[in-house]
Amino acid sequence: MSSSHRLSVDTLGRHLVLLPENVDQLLLALPILGDLKARYPARPLDVMAPAAMMGLIERLEGIERVWQLPSVQMSWKTFWRAGIDLQGQGYQQAWVLPNQFKPALIPALANIPERTGYRAAFRYALLIDIRLARADLHPHFSDRYRALAWDIGEPLPTPRWPNWMQDSSAQQTLINKWGLDPQRPLVLLAPQQAGWTAATPQPEHLALLQTVQEKDAQLVCIASRHHRLAAESWQAALDGRCLNLAGELSWLEVLDLMTLSQAVLADDGPLALLAQSLARPTLLLSQAPAQQSAAPLGASGWSTTDEAQIWLHQALAKV
Repeated sequence: MSSSHRLSVDTLGRHLVLLPENVDQLLLALPILGDLKARYPARPLDVMAPAAMMGLIERLEGIERVWQLPSVQMSWKTFWRAGIDLQGQGYQQAWVLPNQFKPALIPALANIPERTGYRAAFRYALLIDIRLARADLHPHFSDRYRALAWDIGEPLPTPRWPNWMQDSSAQQTLINKWGLDPQRPLVLLAPQQAGWTAATPQPEHLALLQTVQEKDAQLVCIASRHHRLAAESWQAALDGRCLNLAGELSWLEVLDLMTLSQAVLADDGPLALLAQSLARPTLLLSQAPAQQSAAPLGASGWSTTDEAQIWLHQALAKV
């Protein structure tokens, strides 16, 4: 394709991003949506996401359509049908973030002319713009996804988290359902990684949570149903002075609750990443591997108890 022709087609057609199926990776990939909107502001941007995350992605500003991404455990026929269904939808370019073979089938079968993604087994015939992941240039997974939005070797700008649309009615429903006081600060506790599954919480963490209570802040524990026991151990350590909502909330409800909060104390995982996308002050109480940590995206790492206390005072002082 000549450069002149490329310039002409860049003014036409829609863009499509296939997000990863894994929740951690999906949230790490969200900044690529901000990059694409910044680079191609006139191009409609659509997303293909796993079924469990479609409602959350529909809350993102600037996303016009959300398609369901089949699970890689599904049959080849399912992916074939997904690609055929996208034919004639006006797509000019697609970014395939999952590294598996099956997701790359979808834009190829949809006859999308420009298809960008990283090199992986047997995908050469499915992608047009094939990239090689460079861990030396982009050690963080989020940056590796973002690099696909830009030309090879182009420096990455400051990450742009996409904005979330607010739903005040849904937020009020949460307040009423769980008896929250909108006049008091709200601090979320988000145990998620293995480091928080110990039966006895660490004293320095309990000291920080004691400060939360001394500030007359509401402390709410959010976690998946898989971490319910860990959440219960923390609730017991706090003498029940923590509302335990582990396993009770959908992703949309977690989003709305985080929007209402003043600070998030979280393990370094999906909930910390979601808090960062909402620009909520986030303190990491455990550290994930560097390449997928929320710390480079703005979260504060745990240093000392005194510094954590200062961080919390500053976060609650903004109320």
